Amino acid sequence: MRRRAVFLDLNGTLVLPIKPQSLSELTLIDNVGQAIARLSQAGLLCPVVTIQSGINKGVFSLEDFQQWFKDFARDLRNCGAEILGPYVCPHRFREPCQCKKPSTFLYEQAAKDHGIDLQRSFVIGDSMEDVRAARQFGGQGCLVRTGWAENPAVVERATPYGPFVAESLGSAVDWILSRSCDAVE
Repeated sequence: MRRRAVFLDLNGTLVLPIKPQSLSELTLIDNVGQAIARLSQAGLLCPVVTIQSGINKGVFSLEDFQQWFKDFARDLRNCGAEILGPYVCPHRFREPCQCKKPSTFLYEQAAKDHGIDLQRSFVIGDSMEDVRAARQFGGQGCLVRTGWAENPAVVERATPYGPFVAESLGSAVDWILSRSCDAVE
């Protein structure tokens, strides 16, 4: 049987700042590790799908980002939080590509790699593109009011695509777990 997942956006959802000038600037948002650990304990997979336009801009390399992510995942694993990926779009926001959210390309790749049932899965992110991607692949999106979604205009644009707006990742996880009684099927 295919597994359920909670796809996680990175910048603005798990770490800040949204637009880093170097990978060393990225810091974990408070209580994110504990929230992801709760998803992991419930048997939900947690792939990270992210746009990292800094790669295309030459701010950092894909290899440097992948090493940063490997260290990030290791640190989260130490508190019981398991993340998968990263599934990365390296393109600039205005540059056309097949992998940029709300495209489902990277979500479908993660689903293929890990046996994920997209229609029984969720996305947590801080942008309309995150929650819109969930709707496009048949899942449910949850907007978290960190990062981009601190702006009320972003919340307004995203609301039609996501059934729930959370103040924090922890609140988003509460909502998902209340809807996921069969998460470990």
